[in-house]
Amino acid sequence: MESAMHVVSFSDIWRSMGPEVIVIGGAFLIMLIELLLPQNKRQWVPWLAVIDVIVAAILIISRFDEGILVYSNANFVVDGFSNIFKLVILLGTFLVILLAIAEQRKKALPYEYSYLLLFASGGAMIITSGIDLVLLYVGLELLSIATYILVALNRRDGRSAEGGLKYLIVGSIASATILYGLSFLYGVAGSTNLGQIAVALQNDWANDSAILFVSFALILAGVAVKISVVPFHMWTPDVYEGAPTPVTAYLAVVSKAAVIAFMLRVFIFAFGDKFQDWWLLMAWLSVITMVVGNFGALAQHNVKRILAYSSIGQVGYLIMPFAAIGQTQNVSNMWQALSSISFYLFVYAVMTIGAFAVLSKVSQERGSDQVEAFAGLYKRNPWLATMMAIFLLSLAGLPLTGGFFGKFMIFLVAFNAGQYWLGIILFATSAVAFYYYFGILKAIFVLEPTGDDEKIKSGGLLNTIVGLCALGTLYLGLVPGPFLHVLNQVHWFG
Repeated sequence: MESAMHVVSFSDIWRSMGPEVIVIGGAFLIMLIELLLPQNKRQWVPWLAVIDVIVAAILIISRFDEGILVYSNANFVVDGFSNIFKLVILLGTFLVILLAIAEQRKKALPYEYSYLLLFASGGAMIITSGIDLVLLYVGLELLSIATYILVALNRRDGRSAEGGLKYLIVGSIASATILYGLSFLYGVAGSTNLGQIAVALQNDWANDSAILFVSFALILAGVAVKISVVPFHMWTPDVYEGAPTPVTAYLAVVSKAAVIAFMLRVFIFAFGDKFQDWWLLMAWLSVITMVVGNFGALAQHNVKRILAYSSIGQVGYLIMPFAAIGQTQNVSNMWQALSSISFYLFVYAVMTIGAFAVLSKVSQERGSDQVEAFAGLYKRNPWLATMMAIFLLSLAGLPLTGGFFGKFMIFLVAFNAGQYWLGIILFATSAVAFYYYFGILKAIFVLEPTGDDEKIKSGGLLNTIVGLCALGTLYLGLVPGPFLHVLNQVHWFG
């Protein structure tokens, strides 16, 4: 790992915090432009958000080989971990903004979506680089507040308002719980800097296991609510069903990626060796989340709710490597675990947003999110039907898709840590997922169209979104080598 160097020049400050400045600054600029422009001249404004995200991503990619930069008294770091997670966040944001633009043409969604998504993503990016409890919490709250508004922004839909209220209440309780847990950690270590906390926890005077467990448990409970870990998942289906489809996709991908980054920073970077005491708890949370998420989807007939329960199951896969990291405390296994989480997040982003993009179009045309709305989709629109099949089969973990390879990487992490039982449960619950995804595929390819036989016309932008997502899903399944090579070269932590 390269040694950290303190940033003093303006150019280095720009390289370290430039992406956050671009994204959050762009959000303020777009908000100002929308305030000044009349309603009928705002159609092009969301494209500024797309450009903003692309510029931020280019800046991140351009500094991949520049080593590790530490800024502002070692409270903000740019390392391989932050770069990879920021790219996941920006990829998800890019696709969701495009999906929102495609929906705006049909449903006249509020233009506030574009800058609220940027504010949320700016907060998510701060989380990935924060190595200070205060900075991490500020990033988490910026993400949370923006998403509360996004969920309830569809003023014409009562379900959106109801989902927004539920999300606000549950999310606020989760944030307060996290803050309470962080305060215990600060009280024990006497510092908000993660590095200094890790050093302090090695001392005998900071070895009160009861207080540390209370801190860990409170933080874990709060983040478990945020990412829908069972048994803190009950809000998820209702909020996902009520939120506008682009926002649901954002919650399922970007919000989860940011909170997982928060967990990795705090649990691995701050708690360090102490995390070893709680690996079994993480393992069982992973198991019950995989089981409840996948079996819960079996009883659903609304595709949004099916994808909501599916996302709960996917979280179970994503937190499985935490158990391996905690049990082994082996550096090489930790790097493998981080690579598996990162790889799966990229795959999860494209296949999930792709599935929501197809759902968005079908829901608009058929006026329903039910499985029956997909009946005969192959005859109505063969392109969307084929793309949806790719996404669902990848989510289920079919070989030759990115979803399969991502799950296989997570299985290898568990296998190398001697946690064979976790790997078996992973594949067993994936088999369950085939069953409920098959119900949607049956409707698409076997059932006859209900009602009229009108074709579903998908515009060029929507076709581009699902095409890009399908391409990414298949590429990461068929040719994962180049991407794995990049992950293997990453200097993860600064």
